[in-house]
Amino acid sequence: MTPLQLETLVRRAAVGAFGLGDADVPFVWPRADHADEGADAAIALAPRLVGRLRDGLPRGREDSHRLTVSGRIVARIAAMAEEGEPDAGFAHVHTDQRGFANFTFTCEQRQSLLQAAADGPRYLTGRAWTGAGEWPHSDLHEAGPLAQARRYARADARARIAMAVGESPPPPGPGGEVSWRDRYLDTDQSALFTPSGRALGRIGEASARVAFCRSVPERPRENETTGRDLPVLPSADNPGSWARLTDANPAFRLRYAHAHALSSTRWAADQRAAEQPAATGRTTTRARCHHENDAKVRGLLFDGPSVLDTAARREEPHILVRYLEALTSAYDEWRTGSTAGAEPATKPEPTRAALDPALPAAVAGVVGTGLFLLGVSAPTRL
Repeated sequence: MTPLQLETLVRRAAVGAFGLGDADVPFVWPRADHADEGADAAIALAPRLVGRLRDGLPRGREDSHRLTVSGRIVARIAAMAEEGEPDAGFAHVHTDQRGFANFTFTCEQRQSLLQAAADGPRYLTGRAWTGAGEWPHSDLHEAGPLAQARRYARADARARIAMAVGESPPPPGPGGEVSWRDRYLDTDQSALFTPSGRALGRIGEASARVAFCRSVPERPRENETTGRDLPVLPSADNPGSWARLTDANPAFRLRYAHAHALSSTRWAADQRAAEQPAATGRTTTRARCHHENDAKVRGLLFDGPSVLDTAARREEPHILVRYLEALTSAYDEWRTGSTAGAEPATKPEPTRAALDPALPAAVAGVVGTGLFLLGVSAPTRL
């Protein structure tokens, strides 16, 4: 169940419940971070509809109107499920005190979300990237001052994000094998003599673009940082943690998470291929659902399309950067967690990626696409 699928379903329910036209129902992104505890997503459509429906509602306070509208939408969804509508068959649907409709997905709906997110470009934008044109990608070393290189990187990110969600289909996105090599770290350093060039020769293009897009203000103060030892304008003399290949460097963390997630899917596929011959002729049992342990990652994956839409609408690339960092942190917590008790104890404890390779594939799809929109390469192997 993707955000667009859920929005479409709730829209249809609102149209049926109140006899509205499709154009009369505003678009509202469902969000996982708005949901009640235990629910997978919530949508704040009822508060947006109250003003249009007030004349047909019983007299009362605004909060009671929100509950009435949301309750009728939820009731319509339940009726759609009884009528055999496949997308309406949730594990649970309820209205909270805010008037938000909350949805708890089935195991199959959670799995379909992960499978959809593996195709990052289509999942985040709702369409295939098959258009014409070229993605903007400035040569940062051609800037003189660091502030100019920062403006180049931020303009590239804004333009790429806008192309991804714009009216015309975007050009093809990321594909193929990508190495860890960096054109500025691997080039002749003597050709990098401007302040921007020297900084790029010290920290590399990937770290520079993430650093330049990570902060909020367009004109940052001198010596401003976005975290411990993370200068907004890393220079050759003061690169901070942007020069490190450790978790202290957000750019390295994002790129490592992408490489790890893709590698995990390959390892899991190799393991299944090796075990398949041995399992021939045996009676198999239905695989257990492992989604009770991945709620945080799934929630962030679910919110990806709305985050990208917000970053485009506000023209603020830092929104995308911080989202990717949150997703990476959640993925790191998930992949290092114990799987004890998840499977019968007949063999060494498997990794979570081996139990559910769909989740790292989804993380790779979203993180890789997000890095691409920032103009940053995403390595495909550890």
